[in-house]
Amino acid sequence: MKEKFRLTEVRCKIVLLFVFSAFYLLANSFPEESRQFPQLLAAFSLVMTVIALIADFSRGYSVQGEIIDVGDTELKFLDARTKKARRKRYYQAWAIIFVSTGIGFLGGFLYSTVCLFAGFGAVFGNRKKLVNNMIVALVMTVVVYFIFGRVMGVPLLEGML
Repeated sequence: MKEKFRLTEVRCKIVLLFVFSAFYLLANSFPEESRQFPQLLAAFSLVMTVIALIADFSRGYSVQGEIIDVGDTELKFLDARTKKARRKRYYQAWAIIFVSTGIGFLGGFLYSTVCLFAGFGAVFGNRKKLVNNMIVALVMTVVVYFIFGRVMGVPLLEGML
């Protein structure tokens, strides 16, 4: 049990427990309408962190077995082509995030959500299933709009324009 607390992953999760608890408690000072969303996020994050900690402590010594079974192929260096492809995907992901954030700033969160889901679906999804990815992006946007706009009363279409 003591060796589990020495793992950096477990320590980070314990810190997250305190951070999310503080967020939940700080939201109590907000007005009634503004309090619901931060507390919902903090409560969800607390539950997920507790589940992750329980999984860490109930895992036993299987982690050591997984680390020992690493083959030689995982330990070799990546070639230049693989590094370049990974770097390109990294920059594409950040470009999608920045563009969708800018669109969200101008047009509101709903437009940002559409661009984010559609962008990741188009760039990182299966090219043969592009139509399916776009349908999923639209459905996810409708779900986000319904949950935040209708249920919680968050104004999603209030951008700068």
